[in-house]
Amino acid sequence: MPVPPPGALYTLHCATFAGPTHIGDAKQAKEMLIRSTGSKDWYIVHGAEESDLYFGFYKTFDDQSQLAEYTRAQTDRARVSSLVNQDGDPLFPQVAFASINMPDPPAPKEWDLANNPGYWTLQIAKYTGSPERKQAAVDSVREFRAHGIEAYFRHGPTTSEVYIGSWPRQAVREQEASVAESDDPNQPLLVVPGPLPQGVNPDKVYDSQGRKMKVVMPNLQIVDDSLKRATEQYPYYYVNGEIAGRKMQLKDRSWQTIPWSSYLVQVPHDNDDQDQPTKSDSDQAGASHQGDTGDSTPTVPGLGGLR
Repeated sequence: MPVPPPGALYTLHCATFAGPTHIGDAKQAKEMLIRSTGSKDWYIVHGAEESDLYFGFYKTFDDQSQLAEYTRAQTDRARVSSLVNQDGDPLFPQVAFASINMPDPPAPKEWDLANNPGYWTLQIAKYTGSPERKQAAVDSVREFRAHGIEAYFRHGPTTSEVYIGSWPRQAVREQEASVAESDDPNQPLLVVPGPLPQGVNPDKVYDSQGRKMKVVMPNLQIVDDSLKRATEQYPYYYVNGEIAGRKMQLKDRSWQTIPWSSYLVQVPHDNDDQDQPTKSDSDQAGASHQGDTGDSTPTVPGLGGLR
């Protein structure tokens, strides 16, 4: 995959080639397109079982305030979509913009969250909105471990997260959940096996029909001293190297940033049939940590910002 230009976040996905000859088929299609269109913006990303054909790199495709880039992206999409074969049928019937997803950078496999031996871990950061987000997360873990701190990364479709530590299930006392019933027989229930993502108010959860739901979840109490110390040492949640939070207006009309806190995550173990933890969808949870950042960012080893 070519290195995207600075600031590029999106690309055009044109086609997927599968089957035992997917690598050769994709290469042949790319060479044919370069000859027929005269453009060298075609490129391929090979996987183990399929190869994907892409075109171009773009900073935006839907923000009309960046008119030149918006126009370039939409013009390219229309041009690629207009390509037809000898029978007049579209070569690529489903051309769509996609976030740039760089290949995973090299890293020791024991750094991957999937190889965390514990039941609980502490999520403290994520990197997003940049093709370099995977490398940034791996670099953070590398720096933490250089300081003797047990750290892990996990790459999702759009974000890369950083985690600290590994603790057994007994490190947290899971008290009984509130009664799984509602005073209103028409009120839907949402029973969750663990805490809600940071920033999600259990009093403001609604179903697809707009009905307010009663959330039933266990109460968690940290009983392990080392886990307590970790939450004190890493109290905040970072996005792209800066403390994330929500700006709130005070009575005197001044603004104050309330930082998001780091939070416990049950480690996903694919082959653990007993005491199977619930995989935290950190991309969804991280949506609560958007935008606002604190006015000052403490220096924490391993949490440098994306440049």
